[in-house]
Amino acid sequence: MTRPRAAALAALLITAAGALYAAVSAVARWEPSLGWLVQATIHLGELLAVVALAPAGAGGTSRAARIGLGAAGLGQATLAIAEVVYPHSPAVGDALFGVGPLLTGIGLIVAGVVVARRWGGPAWQRVAPLVLGIYIFVVMTPVLIGSGGPPAPAAVWAIAGWDVLWALVAASALSRLAPADAGGHRVVAELGP
Repeated sequence: MTRPRAAALAALLITAAGALYAAVSAVARWEPSLGWLVQATIHLGELLAVVALAPAGAGGTSRAARIGLGAAGLGQATLAIAEVVYPHSPAVGDALFGVGPLLTGIGLIVAGVVVARRWGGPAWQRVAPLVLGIYIFVVMTPVLIGSGGPPAPAAVWAIAGWDVLWALVAASALSRLAPADAGGHRVVAELGP
């Protein structure tokens, strides 16, 4: 994407809306008939957060971070596809829902370790991708399995927490991307030691 700030801002808005959508769904126990489309859009917003991390300096020159971000991006694309496929083919959708979070979680943990060690600045910016990756395995997956998944309120609340963390990742990337200067050049915040 040629506009990393736009990607980070879109990711922030979409994931914040996703957290609100999940919270309302959990409280009201309501899912619109086109919920799959809304959720696919939210996953694309999460994918934009991954896309925004690279130009924000998350990977630096680290091969591990680049591979991690690639895996996380593939995981989010898989989840978006799963949302579209599930209404027509639940078995294929379920398989994709099983693979997507694993790719995302592993990818964010790998990239998140590099970010936590290399990025300077506030701690929340440094640890947001790592915390999200860990959340997938420590909170979200066990809650989804234990509750039977959506529409169970516990599952929907776990998904709301996931999107709050995605919004933090997007905000972290956005805060590290300086606006373009008069010549159209983007300035990226420096990596820490």
